[in-house]
Amino acid sequence: MSGTGRAVLAMVVATLLWGATFVVIRDSLDGLSPAALVTARFGAAALALALIALARGRRPSRAAWLGGVAGGLAAAGGYFFQAIGLTSTSAGSSAFLTSTGTLFAALFAWPLLGQRPGGRLALGLVVAMAGSALLGVREGWRVSAGDLWTLLGAWCFALQIVALARWAKRGDAVVIAGIQAAVAALCILPAAGDLPGLLARLDGAGWARLAYLTAMGSVVAPLLQVWAQRTLPPGRIGLLFALEPVFALAFALGLGGERFVARWWVGAGLILFSVAGVEWSEARRNAATTPSSTA
Repeated sequence: MSGTGRAVLAMVVATLLWGATFVVIRDSLDGLSPAALVTARFGAAALALALIALARGRRPSRAAWLGGVAGGLAAAGGYFFQAIGLTSTSAGSSAFLTSTGTLFAALFAWPLLGQRPGGRLALGLVVAMAGSALLGVREGWRVSAGDLWTLLGAWCFALQIVALARWAKRGDAVVIAGIQAAVAALCILPAAGDLPGLLARLDGAGWARLAYLTAMGSVVAPLLQVWAQRTLPPGRIGLLFALEPVFALAFALGLGGERFVARWWVGAGLILFSVAGVEWSEARRNAATTPSSTA
């Protein structure tokens, strides 16, 4: 598998792990406030990533500091607003709105990084947005306050993608992810309230959910994203993020007890079609431009 193929696979795995977090976050908010949840998961993640970086003998470079701080500020807003939104919207709607917002990464990268999306990618983004709409929009196209909070968080995630695109290639992935997690936790800490008291009241299921959010959603998945962004441009990263609601839908139906709607199949199909179409096109173009090896 080529380096680009491995990067795409890394993002697919990351979106699978993040897809499960929508149901987990929704259920975790019964025992923790949005600020306490974000602070706890990213504080623990920052500690774990720091230990990994120390064991590997990695020290923060200037690029790692810049990428980690910029990404952490954007992530703090993204996860905090997402958690607030999940107090009054469904996991499926939250996943749709989050993926819709991250699709804007390609548009943000145009003025901020000078990277204009090509025609195939632009078409893929439009198709993915249509699929996301079928997955998450309520009957009658109603929009709640929770939806607006979630969309605001999604735009923060789009800016995070652009920030990582700027510095991920020049900094160590573990260090960047660690700084990002620490900044996110510190930004939300003042609003976390009595965090030790809230954690002390968690039951076994609550600790299990927090452990998943920390290990998979705040350590492994962000590491995969930072690593993938060393190869893939922000527009393709934003498109691959559209897989999140497809995975979230599966978890919401299987584990979250949310109501099934037939049009979700069409929405999921459009997203999968758009991602597969863009990646197949990119693979063909790379194959055509790579010289064949000779014996």
